[in-house]
Amino acid sequence: VGVARPASWSEALDRLADAAELGNRPAQKQLAVLAERDDLATRSGSAALWRNLRKEIDLGKLLASPKARQIHLAPGIGVIEGLATKAMCRWIISRGKGRLERGMVRDVRTGQSVPDPIRTALSTGFGLTDTDVVIVLTQTRLQRASGLMVHQQEPPFLLSYEPGQEYKPHFDFMDPRVAAYQNELTIMGQRVATCLTYLNEDYDGGETDFRRIGWRSRGKAGDALLFANVTSNRQPDPMSLHAGLPVTRGRKYLLSQWIRDRVQAII
Repeated sequence: VGVARPASWSEALDRLADAAELGNRPAQKQLAVLAERDDLATRSGSAALWRNLRKEIDLGKLLASPKARQIHLAPGIGVIEGLATKAMCRWIISRGKGRLERGMVRDVRTGQSVPDPIRTALSTGFGLTDTDVVIVLTQTRLQRASGLMVHQQEPPFLLSYEPGQEYKPHFDFMDPRVAAYQNELTIMGQRVATCLTYLNEDYDGGETDFRRIGWRSRGKAGDALLFANVTSNRQPDPMSLHAGLPVTRGRKYLLSQWIRDRVQAII
């Protein structure tokens, strides 16, 4: 990630290989994901196998993120096709499945996170002590696709929507007129953008709906929807109102990434 020292992807993969050689299953599975070797993701192997798998990983390919394609101007909306590989999507789902809890919303009176009928999905976050190489890779690919730096990104969240679950119309920006948000805006800055990476396709419904512009999105597994929460002069954009429509069949998984207007504290 580059906390307290320069980031090094080559060294990160070497350390992952070290852990895999010592028998660490999460490290072995991550190597299989990064090398695009699904045949090795579900079984263990010799130390030599994992060291050789490290050599197969094409770092240049992993970091060569596709560019964002603009869909709408106001609010600014873009699509990044293939931000994550399908193997990366499956890994992220598996990392968060056992940790999902009821999603929260911000209480405008207190600024605290509370349960609310507006949001009925489940979620779990990946802070610095919970993250891994695959998750940081999605953040790095987002940076390369959009210019939104990793250190501006909040810890990403895995979201899960089962039939009937939804996130009713809401904004992702912090309203500067609300007193409870003043301290957070001063320290952490504004949430200027949101990136939603679709992690699976085997569900119905669940579109991301921008009702004020009459546009909906549902990407393929690995595709990302990137949209601005503020206008070109950094003011909250009322046109960014959006909703996660109810899922009607199956279970929808998303990786949600909020991006601030400044470097974030280590969280």
